[in-house]
Amino acid sequence: MNKLGRLIAIGSAVLVVSALLACQKSEKARSAADESAAQAEISQEELAASVPALSALHEVVYPLWHSAYADKNYAMIRELLPKVDTLVANLDAAGLPGILRDKQQEWNDKKANLKEAVLQLHKAADTNNEAEMLAATEAFHAGYELLVRTIRPVVPALESFHQEMYKLYHYYGPAYDVAQIRAAAAAMQAKIAPLKEAALPTRLADRQAQYLLAVQELEKRVGELVETAKTDSKEEILAAVEKVHAAYQSAEKLFD
Repeated sequence: MNKLGRLIAIGSAVLVVSALLACQKSEKARSAADESAAQAEISQEELAASVPALSALHEVVYPLWHSAYADKNYAMIRELLPKVDTLVANLDAAGLPGILRDKQQEWNDKKANLKEAVLQLHKAADTNNEAEMLAATEAFHAGYELLVRTIRPVVPALESFHQEMYKLYHYYGPAYDVAQIRAAAAAMQAKIAPLKEAALPTRLADRQAQYLLAVQELEKRVGELVETAKTDSKEEILAAVEKVHAAYQSAEKLFD
């Protein structure tokens, strides 16, 4: 090969190497971007078991129930109706955060009951039926309370555990991110002690023993996941994730 040929060959090799390095750099950048995007998807709003529009509704629930209803102030009930309509419409348009996705049907059903109470309240006010105005106001208040109970955790420690379970089950497991699976398993294991110490509210005190048994099962399944996640068996790790999720659901169903 003459000198010119050698120079061309060297130049071509340099170009190939440069192209390969550029591709590797691009792949690393895309990988980092994808990882960053995946982490950004799990926002604090998604993990918070709250609906701001429901909290805002309390602004009208309180005076309607504690003043208008309590004092049989029918004029005040009528005065509050426009605000009721606005806040209920806002609530109807609001979505549930991701962590409450399993509550969607229950939420929809109870929201429908609330809207029906508002409809009955309007009918009673339009016909000046005072007894029905009080009954509809009571139904509206009860509907609001049921919506609050739907999303409010009975045991805060269980909701704290659920935040880790949610990330594990809906993100890390499906992506088979072993490092994050292990981290989530360790985080859930650390949250078992507060679950054991939690006392149920008075209205559910008769379920305390069942609750503790459910927590014991949850502890067992989390422990299995921690150990299984130390291996490289994808099938066994994902099966262990499913068992933890099933144990969590069993604990949560005690409060249905």
